[in-house]
Parts: sequence; structure tokens; C-alpha cells
Amino acid sequence: MNPATATDWRGISVAFIAGIAAAIMLAKGSAAAPTIQLELDLQLAQIGWIMSISNLATLLFGTLSGQLSARFGLPHMVKTGLAVMTVAALASLLADSFPSILTGRAIEGIGVVLLTVAAPAWIASMSSNEDRAMAMGVWALWLPVGSIIIMLLSPLLMASGGWRALWLFSAVASALAWLLIRTPKSTGSQQSSGEFDLTALKRKGPWLLALVFACFSFQFFSVFTFLPIYFTDQLGLTTPAAATLITTIPLLIIPGNLFGGLLAKKGLPPWLLLMGPAVAMIILTQTLFNLAGTGPTTFLILGSYGFFLGIIPTAIFVQAPKLATRPSAVAPIIGLGMSGQGLGILLGPPLTGWIAQNGGHWQACANLLSSVLVLLALMAAALAAATREKLMTP
Repeated sequence: MNPATATDWRGISVAFIAGIAAAIMLAKGSAAAPTIQLELDLQLAQIGWIMSISNLATLLFGTLSGQLSARFGLPHMVKTGLAVMTVAALASLLADSFPSILTGRAIEGIGVVLLTVAAPAWIASMSSNEDRAMAMGVWALWLPVGSIIIMLLSPLLMASGGWRALWLFSAVASALAWLLIRTPKSTGSQQSSGEFDLTALKRKGPWLLALVFACFSFQFFSVFTFLPIYFTDQLGLTTPAAATLITTIPLLIIPGNLFGGLLAKKGLPPWLLLMGPAVAMIILTQTLFNLAGTGPTTFLILGSYGFFLGIIPTAIFVQAPKLATRPSAVAPIIGLGMSGQGLGILLGPPLTGWIAQNGGHWQACANLLSSVLVLLALMAAALAAATREKLMTP
């Protein structure tokens, strides 16, 4: 995967649209959580599993997906991921129990991991050296943009067809993105000789990056899953009002992503872009679960949380190529990072839901999520040393 001499912004836009479809597929679980909980009479921990099970495939197959992307071609893997997501979401329209909806979410996750590992590596291959940091910053917007779309549309969709309308919408979005991608007859530099390049994974840097991704996803998806329920239970909001209010977070993630990309382009080390926001979010997370109302201060806190949160994925995707000793190692490093993301999402919502359900105290959830942010900051410091070690390697 050699860098492009000139940035292909059209191709990057198509890859980004595919990412938005994947984000819609993931975030619909949060938007539908209160409705599914009532319709299927589920516990909060079960809601957590519905949100997180789609990332079981990311945990198990993230690194392998990186190798498959390098072997069969990045655009081919993106299209395959979109196809799997479409079929799984359509099949889930027939779900009428916790096991059936959980199975559909797990299959959706296979498509998500194929796409979200291949797409950033594909974007890197279409970017010039000068534009790569900004292009990766654009890619980091996939999750907040898709989340905003589904959260804003969820009240209208659920009013017309319940939670199944969200599943149908996600299937249509994935199918439309599939139609946009042109897979070349010969992938050229986007395809390897077929050998699995695992040399980069022998260094500690990629593993630290995976742990950073795990902490990030643990934090974000736990907050995104249970904050709407916190708003309905503690603040008395309706489900549509809670979904609309929480949209403030992904809305402000977008400028955070772009700001992180700008700072990275100006030369600020990615590890510093990880540590700074993590420290700020420790305070903000404590505040989130102690909100007393929905006034201007609430919007300020939600927006600040989203802004700092948005810097972190940009730093992760900018850091990944810097850890690669050769271009062909970028996809495996991203794949390992996505496995870390899968671990965080798989553990975060169920554990947070269990604490909220059995402990009865949202403060305990805040303490757990703050501890995860402390770990993220520590991993960022260790990543700085690992990056220097890689740069000194001939």
C-alpha cells in the first residue's frame, strides 16, 4: 500500500460514506435502546450486549481482517463489509427475542470489522504524504457523523415503524454505499502478494495503540448507550428528547476530529493528542452523570465532552502509520487497533449496564469510566516511548 502522489479526494469521500453507513449500523442500537428494552422486557445489561455484541467480530477478527484487506484488496473488503451488513440488518427485521436480535447484531459486526479496517488503510493509500494526516482526520468523522444521522432520524423512524425502521434504514444506507464503490479489476498497490505481514505486530507500539483504542471505545460506547437512559430515568425526559439531547456529543465530535487533524498536520505528536483530551474527559465524565437538568450548562458539558472525545480517534489513526516499519504493515496495525476497539465495546456497555442495574448508582458508572480514561492517558505516555523506539530502528 504505497502512498499516492496526488490525493484522491473522490475516492476518500466514497470510503468515508461507507464508514458513515457502518456508524449508522452500530449507533442504531443506542437510538433504539429504550424502545427495545420496553418491547422485549430486557435488563440494562442485556441492552448493553445488544449495543456491544456487534463488535465481537471486531475483537476476534480485527487483525485477520487487516491481513485479508492487504491480500484481496482494500476496496473489495469495503464492499464485502457493506454487503454483509445489509443482509444481516434485513434478516434482523424478523427478530422477536433477545437471542435473535443479538445474533443479527453479531453478524452485522462481521461486516463492520471488514469495512472499518480496510477503509482507513484505503484512505491512507489514496493520500499524499502532505495530506495524509488531514485525510485520516476526515476518516475519524465516520462514527460521529453516522451517529448524528441515526440519532436525529430515530424519533421519526421509530414513530413510523418502531425499532425495526432503524434496522431497515441502516440496511438501505449500506446498500447505497455499496453501489458507490468501484472495485478495480487489478488492485495494484492496494493488494499485497498474499503473504501475511505480521512483523509490525512484534513491537509493543501497535499493542499499546490497541489498548488506547479499547479504552476509547469502552468509554464512548458506554456513555452513548446509557446516557439516554440516564436522561429518561433521572431527568424525566422522553425517549425522543433524550436521543436529541445526546446528539450534542457526536455533533461536537466533528470539530474535535478536524481540530485534531489540524494539530497533527502542524506536527503535534499523536500521543499528546491522546493524553490531553483524556485528562479533560475525566472531569467531564464525572459531571455527565451528575447532571441535574437540561439547561445551557448541560449542553456545554455535552459539547465539551464530544469535542475532546473527537480528538482521540484522529490521533489514533494518525499514529497508526507512524508505527509501521513498511507501508504493507499499516493495515495489520489498524486491524489490531480495531480489535482493541472491539474489546472496549464488547466489555464497556455490558459492564456499565451491570453496574447501573445492580449497583443502583450512576456515580459508580462515572467512576468506572473515569478509571478507563486514566488508563488511556497512561497508555498514551507509553506510546510516546514506543514511537521513539520505532523511529530509532533502522
